[in-house]
Amino acid sequence: MDDGTRITWIFTVILLVGAAMFFAMAETAFSSVSRTRLKALAEKGRTDAEKALLVTDDFENAITTILICTNIVHIAAASVVTVNVTKYWGVSAVTVSTIITTLVVFFFGEMLPKSIARKYCERISLATAGLMRFLMILLKPAAAILTFIGNAVSSLTKGDSDVTVTEDELYDIIEDMTKEGTLDEEQGDLISSALQFQDVTVESILTSRVDLTAIDVKMPQEEILAVIKNCNHSRLPVYEGTIDHIIGVLQIRKYIRSYLKNGSIKDIKPLLYEPFFVHQSTKIDDLLTFMSRNKINLAVVTDNYGGTLGIVTDEDILEELVGEIWDEDDRAVRNVVPMTDGSYSVNPEEQVLDVLDELGV
Repeated sequence: MDDGTRITWIFTVILLVGAAMFFAMAETAFSSVSRTRLKALAEKGRTDAEKALLVTDDFENAITTILICTNIVHIAAASVVTVNVTKYWGVSAVTVSTIITTLVVFFFGEMLPKSIARKYCERISLATAGLMRFLMILLKPAAAILTFIGNAVSSLTKGDSDVTVTEDELYDIIEDMTKEGTLDEEQGDLISSALQFQDVTVESILTSRVDLTAIDVKMPQEEILAVIKNCNHSRLPVYEGTIDHIIGVLQIRKYIRSYLKNGSIKDIKPLLYEPFFVHQSTKIDDLLTFMSRNKINLAVVTDNYGGTLGIVTDEDILEELVGEIWDEDDRAVRNVVPMTDGSYSVNPEEQVLDVLDELGV
């Protein structure tokens, strides 16, 4: 074998292995890249991102194109090596050359480029988008024929039922997108809250009876006004005898309007709205739907025996989804207050980790 011939076929094999690397990297890159990220780059005027989006939007055709090219390259590499080895070293060397070629193609044409592409999927998808689009257009007739044959054969089998994404998988996807920066932390929290929303029961978000501000129906006017003055609520439950016997809901605005008009209110029963009772096991998404449909703002939560566990408002339910809603009547509450003697006054309901965070420990 002369030097020129040896260099030519070695260069051809290297070129084919390089092509195999290209297609392996493109396959992994386009299957891993964030479409949202590509869209954001395209909106900034990046033409390579626009081409990459076209590839991801027609991903089935892209994969078929890659498979066609990969098989052509692998077959060509094996053929070139086999022909030249047989020609110059005889048939006995074919077995050894086949093993070496397989290892080289596997490592340099599959494993290594795919590992690199997973790490730099965005850069590689942008860099290869132009050539991939050209090859997809060039090989579209062949890809269409192969896709048709594949679909025809697969239609003869029943196949698995539709694959669904589990809730845990959705949480993992949201976490990954947040880490990648596709979603900011607030968006990730909101989506996670929305997923959890349907599983949350009224019992877990209610205002407990021990923390409940309520009015006895027989309470004197002066005491009712004092309660109203010291609370930040727009509605208060009204009970008769005990808190387990709630007979209505008093709207503060309605009470004040009547008081200013009449000067005094001897009986508050005519001012009460009918109470709405809900069992502690009710899901908050079902309750919110019902409350919105019937224009109910406050519900009394009961246990299995009809006793009052507490109340829940439409605001409580919405806060479970979107976080704390600040109302103009709300007062800022400091959970950790420094005292003059160097100690701290701590809200007993505050979580230990939150207290340590506020103290900077």
